[in-house]
Amino acid sequence: MGIARMLMPLWLLLAGVLPASSHAGTPQLQVLDSFVIPADKVDGVRVSELSGLAWDEDEQLLYAVSDRGDVFHFRLKLEDGRIMAVDPVFAAKLLDSKGNELKKKRRDSEGLAVLNAANGKPGDTQLVISLEGEPRVVRFTPQGRAIQNIGLPRALDKKNLRHGNDGLEAVTIHPRYGVITAPEMPLKGQPENWHTLYSTTGREWSFTAYPAENSGISALEALPDGNLLVLERAWSGFPSPLVVSLRYLDFRQCDKGGACTLQDLQVFSSHLLMDNYEGLTHVSGNQYLLVSDDGGGDWQRTVLTLFTLD
Repeated sequence: MGIARMLMPLWLLLAGVLPASSHAGTPQLQVLDSFVIPADKVDGVRVSELSGLAWDEDEQLLYAVSDRGDVFHFRLKLEDGRIMAVDPVFAAKLLDSKGNELKKKRRDSEGLAVLNAANGKPGDTQLVISLEGEPRVVRFTPQGRAIQNIGLPRALDKKNLRHGNDGLEAVTIHPRYGVITAPEMPLKGQPENWHTLYSTTGREWSFTAYPAENSGISALEALPDGNLLVLERAWSGFPSPLVVSLRYLDFRQCDKGGACTLQDLQVFSSHLLMDNYEGLTHVSGNQYLLVSDDGGGDWQRTVLTLFTLD
């Protein structure tokens, strides 16, 4: 049994599991397995600080982006609810449309989604990446070269961010509502605990943040049923606990004004070390993956966690 299998995720070993809300029709979540991805180098780029995750069914590749503006490709092997292998096969720096490496203030890649990833046509995948420092969503080639910016609502202009590091942390693609993104924390002038999702179709949805101080949106994932998973993370410094909450947004639970009631699927809290989950993706069927950000240090790890949602 290798070290990646022996080291169970800290959210299972150390975290206190808080009771999730129970509603009729709430999806049932079950954690199946976890795998520690070593901080090795591939193509000269260290696998570290992963913040976004997306699965390409046509290419059978798992993509990831890092806070430092890196893109990674992994070969993933799942078998009987276990993660058998996660092999890095490609890495590169994100580039602008002219082929130049993104400048430091513009390469804080956080959210990740994929276009054309399950249309049965290999070779036409595009990555959709949200960047935080200067809030924007950009289409990239799988190799990391920018293609074109995606137009966003004016509300997401940088001047409206509550803080400079509260930009677009999450992005997903919805078959009806197009690209949906969200700032990590509410914009200026909005209540500090009132999150809003913005779509390229002009629709907006708002909801109360998970009741932990500084609970910000870190990932979004459109579900096969047409609803959303929302990953939130809250931390306000020592001695406060780190709180990671995975929540379910059912659009039928939103009123005509876009105010929604979310259901908590799983909530983990710990004053001790806990894996800092930031990325989320649907793989196939009822299987999903979470990935943690190791912070670029030696005391945290990059953990890939497999779970089901029924």
